[in-house]
Amino acid sequence: MYPLIALIAIAASVSKIHAELEFYEQDLNFRVDAGTRTCFFEKGAVGQTMELYYQVLDGQHGDLDITFEVTDPEGAKLVSDYKQSQNSIIMELQHDGDYVFCLDNTYSIMNSKLVFVYVVIEHKVTDQGDGVVSSVDADGKEHGEEEILEWIGVDEGGKNYTMTVTKIIDHLKRMLNHVVHARHMLDMYGASKSRDSYLALEDTFIVDVWSSFQILFMICVGTTQVYMIKRLFASPVVKC
Repeated sequence: MYPLIALIAIAASVSKIHAELEFYEQDLNFRVDAGTRTCFFEKGAVGQTMELYYQVLDGQHGDLDITFEVTDPEGAKLVSDYKQSQNSIIMELQHDGDYVFCLDNTYSIMNSKLVFVYVVIEHKVTDQGDGVVSSVDADGKEHGEEEILEWIGVDEGGKNYTMTVTKIIDHLKRMLNHVVHARHMLDMYGASKSRDSYLALEDTFIVDVWSSFQILFMICVGTTQVYMIKRLFASPVVKC
């Protein structure tokens, strides 16, 4: 009996969590060439919450900035950031349809931009089952719909204990939120690490170019000095 109740409780908990919260997340890296504009689409619905984060990772010896725009299905601009390095936006969606995300680098003549974009869409769906599930026991017999209110188990001492299903659901929902938040933080850390790497390469390139120029200049100066000194002490040729 206990395994059957445990199976029903787990099914009720998992289905209830998926019914109440659903997440859609996507992280992308775009290389936007100089003088071009790149757009992508995400489907949204009324009542959903969208979280958006973008960061310019590489500017190819130029400024780390990009023009970022978000347009709703009705054609209205929700976000219009001009030449920004990064930004984080949270908004409630008011229309059903495709939302347009555009990265504009048309103002740049020579330098392309590498941009990291992270999008999370969360929406709530009405719970139709409300903890009512059907299950199959160990003998293969199907049981009708039951409303599960408690989890019945046995502790290490052999004593029975009960736990409300709502408490289990709360723990699982909290765990799910922590996992999603941890994934988001890891993506943010990866983007920041990539940006630091590109900045380090940019600084190294500048140092190498400047060092090469100084070495070449010193060689030219030294060669000129040696030539001038030789000309200064050269003996004049006497013709008989």
